[in-house]
Amino acid sequence: MSSTRFPQQVLAVAATVALALATTATANAAAVIVRAEGANAAAIQATVDAFRASLGTNNGVGLPAATGRREINWDGVPDTVSAPNFLPPNFFNVNSPRGVVFNTIQESANSSFNNFIVSADDSNPTVTPVRFADINPQYSSIFTTFSAQRLFTPRLARTMDVNFFVPGTSRPAAVTAFGVVFADVDGTSGASRTSLRFIDTNGNIAAAVSAGAFDNGLSFVGVSFNAGERITRVVIVSGTDALDASSVDGTDGVDVVAMDDFIYAEPQTLFTVFADSFEN
Repeated sequence: MSSTRFPQQVLAVAATVALALATTATANAAAVIVRAEGANAAAIQATVDAFRASLGTNNGVGLPAATGRREINWDGVPDTVSAPNFLPPNFFNVNSPRGVVFNTIQESANSSFNNFIVSADDSNPTVTPVRFADINPQYSSIFTTFSAQRLFTPRLARTMDVNFFVPGTSRPAAVTAFGVVFADVDGTSGASRTSLRFIDTNGNIAAAVSAGAFDNGLSFVGVSFNAGERITRVVIVSGTDALDASSVDGTDGVDVVAMDDFIYAEPQTLFTVFADSFEN
């Protein structure tokens, strides 16, 4: 099992739509936090759409853009890299360029580093059950989707990094906003919380935010930064346990959580590009 140590940071988090002020080494960071929870997609749709609109036009797949946002809803992922197969960590920077690369943290026993799974859809050629029921039959009844039909999880891990790059390149990048739709968040305190940690260019935690809970439903949490902060990676902690045949939600304090849509500001290069094409 690997682990990551984070710098100490001061954080204040308010309710549903709020401001969080976090002290950084260079400036006072301002994080605008948006949350919504509900039984289905309709219950959180307006909040998600408002977050999308605040980031600008959806740039889809491909070349870098000066403004706007990117989204991942998993539903276009081909069967060849969906359950029972693994999704490459760099799929959304190489195969479908959107400027993110994943890696796992705190893997469970017998896990393989940097393996990720996108759940099967109901027309997959291997007849793999939907919503991770191939991992545990319980999961298809507790997980719902925001955008049908696929969901996402790190394999045998509950913590992962989202690292940003200029889409389709190896150049490190940063974003000013990031949000996630979670499925079946049950806990909101202590070690049971599902959370996002936003790491800035100095390696400091610019904000740490928990998702709200809605049993068998959906929870959205999105954070935007409006004081010049640049976020180079986001650490996602999902529930208390990794999805596994032995992880039964609601038993012995277990809270398993899957993920649906990722929504984030267009990744922008960390370097200044001069007229002669050199970077600094």
